[in-house]
Amino acid sequence: MKKERIAVVGKGTAGSQSVIHFNRFLPDAEIVWYFDPNKPTQSVGEGSTVELPRNLYLNMGFFGSDLKKINGTFKTGIYKENYGPSGKPFFHNFQPPFSAYHFSATELQKYVYEFMKDKIKIVEKDVDYKNIDSNFIVNASGSPKDFKDFNISQYIPVNAAYVVQCDWDLPRFDYTLAIAGKHGWVFGIPLQNRCSIGYIYNNSISTEEEIAEDIQEIFEKYNLTPSSAPNKLLFNNYYRKNNYENNGRISHTGNASFFLEPMEATSIGTMDRIQRATYDIWTGQKTAARANQEYLKLMDQTELILMMHYAAGSKFKTSFWEQAQDLGIKKLKDSANDLEFNKMYRAAKEVKEMRFAYSKDNVTEYGPWWLGSLAQNLQGLELFDTIDKTMKIVKE
Repeated sequence: MKKERIAVVGKGTAGSQSVIHFNRFLPDAEIVWYFDPNKPTQSVGEGSTVELPRNLYLNMGFFGSDLKKINGTFKTGIYKENYGPSGKPFFHNFQPPFSAYHFSATELQKYVYEFMKDKIKIVEKDVDYKNIDSNFIVNASGSPKDFKDFNISQYIPVNAAYVVQCDWDLPRFDYTLAIAGKHGWVFGIPLQNRCSIGYIYNNSISTEEEIAEDIQEIFEKYNLTPSSAPNKLLFNNYYRKNNYENNGRISHTGNASFFLEPMEATSIGTMDRIQRATYDIWTGQKTAARANQEYLKLMDQTELILMMHYAAGSKFKTSFWEQAQDLGIKKLKDSANDLEFNKMYRAAKEVKEMRFAYSKDNVTEYGPWWLGSLAQNLQGLELFDTIDKTMKIVKE
């Protein structure tokens, strides 16, 4: 690809990651980065999966020692509590030698901008990706104005977030919190100078007053003091019907492509897969039709992984969890004929010790999870009996 133009629209996490990815892997292309300088960024803490450290290193020479520059911390895994019949806590550990990062979305975007501003052309104005004259386009412009081109999840039971920032002097833990509550679940993202605490819930079932009351338990347990007013967000759970348009000339990523609730922090990994598929299309290694099939399969598999947490239920017998568990069981039933999951599930059942997650059949991953992730979560969520009964897993 020589002197062909790639337009990237959007400065958020997805847009900034796309810019550094294509600058690195398509060095002969002219990259033009469009974004609205007046569009505010969400000042939240984000958790990633193992793709982010690799990509920041490959594309920017970014090391773990640079984390303070993006207000970041290492992420060794996810601590989960109150799920399943017993509610016993467990860890979803990442496979060594890999780890992930927690980071400030705002600071990462600033860091990428400073790194790229003298390397590519930057156009600071609000544009519609459909009106750009470019050989290739990455649309990372954010949440869509309507959902006519999207599939809406029929399963995911949450649609709202109540996010509070809590200042501290130093990070007190190096993992993400995912703790089931009476009305949903609570995430905790440790950054250098603060901890982001967010209650994910359904606003048609629970009120803000109930959320504000229940979240106090997390503040008390972790000795946190809210330092700002809560940021209240509503969201849809969706993904595109056709992510690579115009024979793949246009690729959508970030919230312009999908949003599936933040359990398991699958967004960064999904962005990475979209970037790689886009590269394959643009360099003639993959058709847009095939890439779209893979995209839809990834969305379906990610949705199943998210819904396992709800199918497991929690120690709370509330209206939210009754409805959420029913939806989780429905997703399991509707996925009963997923042969890839069947094979991964059988392999995961054979894992006796989590540190030795290995399959003789070379089964390695399902959606965003490697085999060890599936095994750890099936055990921690106490899901084996439920899946055996619900999905009727067959033996080979």
